[in-house]
Amino acid sequence: MKLNNSSFLRAKEFIYKHGRKIDIAWFEYHFIHHSTEVFMKSLEGYQYENGGFGGLVTEFEYTGPCLKSTEHAFRYIFGLKERPDAGNPTIQKMMKYILERYQPELGCWGNLLVPEVNEALHVWWWEYKNIEIYYKDFDSQVKSYNPNGQAALAAFVALYSELLSQKKYKEIISCPVEKVLRYFDKESPFYCEVSSDPSYEADYMVPYNIKCYQQFVNCLQADSNIYRDDALVERLKQILSREPTACMELEETAWADGYHETPCDIVTDPDSFLYPFVKTEVDGALDYLIRRQDKDGGWHLTYQFGEQDEFRKLERQYEANMTVLYLAELKNFHRIDIDV
Repeated sequence: MKLNNSSFLRAKEFIYKHGRKIDIAWFEYHFIHHSTEVFMKSLEGYQYENGGFGGLVTEFEYTGPCLKSTEHAFRYIFGLKERPDAGNPTIQKMMKYILERYQPELGCWGNLLVPEVNEALHVWWWEYKNIEIYYKDFDSQVKSYNPNGQAALAAFVALYSELLSQKKYKEIISCPVEKVLRYFDKESPFYCEVSSDPSYEADYMVPYNIKCYQQFVNCLQADSNIYRDDALVERLKQILSREPTACMELEETAWADGYHETPCDIVTDPDSFLYPFVKTEVDGALDYLIRRQDKDGGWHLTYQFGEQDEFRKLERQYEANMTVLYLAELKNFHRIDIDV
């Protein structure tokens, strides 16, 4: 099944009507100019002097710099077919911002938000909470490590590892690597001992953990990673590929109501090392995705951000972003029946 031309044009109209500048820029990168340089100019508009990014998260209105928005900037960079090299000023400023905020005593970056997020409209799951954390040793850091967002920032560090020392590189990747080796591996005595998300029995079942780890492993094995360790990469792939459907909602009847991660929400590119293991599930979910497009051209949420009417604006922005991301994914899987 493919998205036909009229459906594609309706999606385009929806994006241009409701999307932010970055959503339109991402659409034009994939379907008009295909230029990394042109897209990076658009992305630079969201970067602050300190190197951090703001205004890229649709679930809150705060537009100042924070690590969460900077992680979203990395998602775009990761999705480029030709990524900018380490000499790019935007990349260098971004690396400086990320390294300055790394907390070695935590083994990660800690809170990805800033207090100012709470002063603007925001969804409840992106509420800034000022919680002091202390870990007595590396084992405690690994046990408590939450890959959500953190592993994606570590992936950026790996992708542009020539900008930091090998010592710093090893320090930053140690927790995400050990988390997989200890808590995702069935042969490990720590397997299933703890989950960073209480909604799930184990970390390997948490959808966004697996999404971040796909980026992390991809960047660990990137040609640009001057400290790459192929044996380690293969070990991580082996572990993460054992139960790839555990983090996916496989029942199509459940997808239309509430928050669920379908197979094509987890594996969004045919080049993912996980795709061969879940091809049937992902292909079926892509068929469903095409059928689920609304008459107005967009893909819509199956849940609300909140009861108040003011959340409708955020929801519509999220839907425009979701629509362009889905179009890019359908293009990656050759599921759009137009010449692009």
